[in-house]
Amino acid sequence: MSRVERNKDQYAKEDRAVVESRRSAAGGGAERSVYRDAAETTAASGRAARNSSMSREGDLGIWDQTEEEKRKARKEARAMNDGKPEFHGGRAIGKLISSIGTILLVLAIIACLGLAVPRFAGIDQYVVVSGSMEPAIPVGSMVYSTQTDPSMLEAGDIIVFYSTEAGSTPVTHRVVENHVADGEIITKGDANAQNDMNPVIYSNVIGKLVLHVPMLGYIAAPLGTMMGKIAVGCVILAAYLLTVVGSKLSGK
Repeated sequence: MSRVERNKDQYAKEDRAVVESRRSAAGGGAERSVYRDAAETTAASGRAARNSSMSREGDLGIWDQTEEEKRKARKEARAMNDGKPEFHGGRAIGKLISSIGTILLVLAIIACLGLAVPRFAGIDQYVVVSGSMEPAIPVGSMVYSTQTDPSMLEAGDIIVFYSTEAGSTPVTHRVVENHVADGEIITKGDANAQNDMNPVIYSNVIGKLVLHVPMLGYIAAPLGTMMGKIAVGCVILAAYLLTVVGSKLSGK
């Protein structure tokens, strides 16, 4: 074998060795890649299992919370979303404002009904301006009377009548005697020491007292004027606004 042929054969052996080495390296890399993929798949499965377990635990924690804890959590969430701490006194102030508005509204409605309803029922109403019937009927009371037959009145009844002494101003006094034959009534104020000077003739009798409400006369007197009616309207509007603002502050 010549020198050239020996070199050629040597080179062929070296080329085969290089090819086999590369092939072996490629096979080992593929095997390592398979192992690496399997390891990554196993790790991913483990992470998924842990995440699933943590999620279940979180769900159980939510279900285990009491209503008070849930409300507290929602309140904290609202405070965090607003970016400022919640003012806990706002609800109490809102309830107070709403209560004041409700009270004013109820009082205004009662006053209006107390003046309007009796008139539709055929009941007359008058304001007591003197203390002649105290302590039974104090000054400022609103008295309500209904028409009655004067001959049927008895001693002790309280009547409303027109007095010749007082002009056209209605007077509220108690019956002392009823002289049916003469068609007149003797009256007296509870706080007075003596009977009224002049008897009350039947034609001046307005009616018999059926009800009196202390202090209501102080409210009724101004309501008879235009300014009083405007003032009542303003009070009702203000009371309504207070209830609305109070409800918003209290979170209702």
